[in-house]
Amino acid sequence: MTHTEVTRIGHADLTLGRELGKGGQGTVREIERLRINGSWPVAYKEYTPEALRQLRTDVLERMVAFLPAQPAAVGEWLARNTAWPAALVTRGADVSGFLMRQIPDEFFLTMPSGDRKTAGFEFLLNELSYVRRIVGEVSPRQTMGLLLALAGTLHRLHGLGVVAGDLSPKNLLFSLSGAEPGCFLIDCDAMGVGGDWALKPVQTPDWELPSGEALGTPQGDVYKFALLAVRLFLHAQQGKDVEALRRADRAVGDLAERTLCAPAAGRPALGEWLEPLRRACATAPVTWPATAPRPGAAAPQSGRPAAGANRPGAPAGAGTAHVPPPAPKPPSRARSTAAVLAVIALVIVVLAWRAHDRDDSDGGYDGSTDGSSYSSTVENDTTNGTTNDTTTDDTSTSDSVTPEDTRADQVAELGRLLADNAGRRDDVADAVRSMTRCTGLSSAREVFVEAAATRTYLVTRLDSLSDSALPVGLTSVLRTAWDSSADADRAYARVVDEVAGDCSGSAVVHSAAWQDADEASAEATRAKQEFVARWNPLAEEYGERTLEWTDL
Repeated sequence: MTHTEVTRIGHADLTLGRELGKGGQGTVREIERLRINGSWPVAYKEYTPEALRQLRTDVLERMVAFLPAQPAAVGEWLARNTAWPAALVTRGADVSGFLMRQIPDEFFLTMPSGDRKTAGFEFLLNELSYVRRIVGEVSPRQTMGLLLALAGTLHRLHGLGVVAGDLSPKNLLFSLSGAEPGCFLIDCDAMGVGGDWALKPVQTPDWELPSGEALGTPQGDVYKFALLAVRLFLHAQQGKDVEALRRADRAVGDLAERTLCAPAAGRPALGEWLEPLRRACATAPVTWPATAPRPGAAAPQSGRPAAGANRPGAPAGAGTAHVPPPAPKPPSRARSTAAVLAVIALVIVVLAWRAHDRDDSDGGYDGSTDGSSYSSTVENDTTNGTTNDTTTDDTSTSDSVTPEDTRADQVAELGRLLADNAGRRDDVADAVRSMTRCTGLSSAREVFVEAAATRTYLVTRLDSLSDSALPVGLTSVLRTAWDSSADADRAYARVVDEVAGDCSGSAVVHSAAWQDADEASAEATRAKQEFVARWNPLAEEYGERTLEWTDL
């Protein structure tokens, strides 16, 4: 794993353009003559004096360093789907704000006045006549696609230790202009990373958590996601009635009800939403009911943008949106940096942040697909002939990436990850025994949900490790083991749901979910045994702890 210094750029070195937005925390302005990886425009958020007094600069620094610490594929995904902080901007020795990518064009709407507005989910939380006027026709099936895109994004963020916190329709943007619905997250400096927050967590009115619940948790994100799902089908800014959503898809509606009614620890994780939403994308109605029930629906509120036309590129009266297609796999090391930038178009945050002449094709991203960290460059737009150079504190040798971790380093990293899973099996085994006795069902369910989430997080961390020097297929077998264990944990949680209210040992072991858990457990056991057989000789060679398969 490589260490990355935090990128800092002096305010005086920026060429400020037009104002892009203004809020309680600060002002966002366009930055001229800079492009991220030669293509993406740059924006600068300058904090107000009040926001600076509350800002935890150390956490914002960690956010800036977060992306380049990720594997290339993870960093690329995060940068494509969020406006993540890319570099600190300083006035003298003090931080004044940060740089980020500008919002992509597909996440804007064009209003009747000709003004462009960011395509927040708030536009969809209105009566259908309003939505058709502003956005175009958005079907129930497309709405499920938007929810799937957002659930997938949040689920992956949670696996990285990132919590959205103030999840509201104002900072969630949507696109329906292509093959698949997509979303884009802004206000990322208000997100939590590893339990820390650069700015104190806040809540948008009408999108608050239940009274007394702690702010800034993955469970809180799930609750607000369920609110959004319900309200998209109510066509309203408020309300918790799940019936309209359930009519569109029973499984998704049931998930929303469980989420809104359960205490935080008992809510289904976002991973549990993904498969039902995938099915709903194929089976949900393609038109709305003639009279869509909208308990609590309200007309567009004053202060919301006026009605208008569709987003750029969409046919008049038929706005449809999408997420950009998946990014190409990073090319081989043999390709030049210029070719890499053209193919990958990686974004924001750097191991080596450089403002340089765009004809310079020697420095930058290595393009390795195994174990390489995420990296990108910020370049001058040289149409005016300007060729200033700026480097970060750690870029004296930034024209080449840090060498790959040694085999010993990679074995040690994997050993630490294995240690983090210790003790999980005993918790689940105890919960299964309790469930078969029909005692402590709610507590058992919490154990299953937490275990599944933990294993999913371990898989995310596993995917971030360098494994190029490890035996081929070693990490793949471990991934299968943990994925299958997570599937079993989720199936056990469904057993509780199936037998609650009429529980018996026979009902438990003859439930459909129990059979699913058995099958997933068998696959997990097979993979764990194979992994341990391959891991132990390696562990002995490098002084790591050997394992029994049950240790996994």
